[in-house]
Amino acid sequence: MRQEKKSETLEVRVSLSEKSAFAARAAARGESMSAALRRLIAEDAVPCLVSKEAPMRIRLTFASAPVVLTILILATVSLVGAEADTRTDFKGNFRGKDTNRDGILDREELIAVMAHRIAEVDVPPVCKGTQWEERWNATPEMLADGHMQFYDSNGDGMATLSEYISAYEAKRGAEFTEADADGSGYIDAQEMVAAYKVDEVKIHTKCRAAIGMHGSETVPEIIEFLDTDQDGKVSMREFMDH
Repeated sequence: MRQEKKSETLEVRVSLSEKSAFAARAAARGESMSAALRRLIAEDAVPCLVSKEAPMRIRLTFASAPVVLTILILATVSLVGAEADTRTDFKGNFRGKDTNRDGILDREELIAVMAHRIAEVDVPPVCKGTQWEERWNATPEMLADGHMQFYDSNGDGMATLSEYISAYEAKRGAEFTEADADGSGYIDAQEMVAAYKVDEVKIHTKCRAAIGMHGSETVPEIIEFLDTDQDGKVSMREFMDH
């Protein structure tokens, strides 16, 4: 008897502009892109795909020459709880920046946050010439503008909580995909070491040690921290949960 398949992979290629437009429409509804996709699937009368027994893996490939960005989104009921946990962290970070508590981050609030951070950051001599020094030698205005560009999907000069969450979800998805060199949907120790080696060109090992930043030599403890099911590798869900 033929065994029923318990999962399917759907690959969709869209342009970067289409991806950005989709993210903006989702944000306008107060949704993340993954939540919007789950809603679209449900509305298309395929409720059987969204169940605890039959998780569906959707592979989205955003083509932006010369780079192809692939984000895996696990569309399952059981993921909703994990995503809520991740969102809680984002909400706390957002509210810490939203000093007037109006639910919107504006440029002045971000400038104040960045000015405070710059005052607290000590750049050790060993970090001279690295991207770490370059970043913290920037003005609060420059850092605030960079962050606003990252958050503000609709270009109105402000960032809502949904835009803030969507930006970080996309960033984490991109980081996971870049590290997942073989496209297996998991990051193993070898792939994580390789990912850190690339980053260490920008911020070298001695500087990382001086400022307490992880590097390739700390991969075993990073894997241990992220790998909640202890299978020796990190899934997208485990990566997003942290």
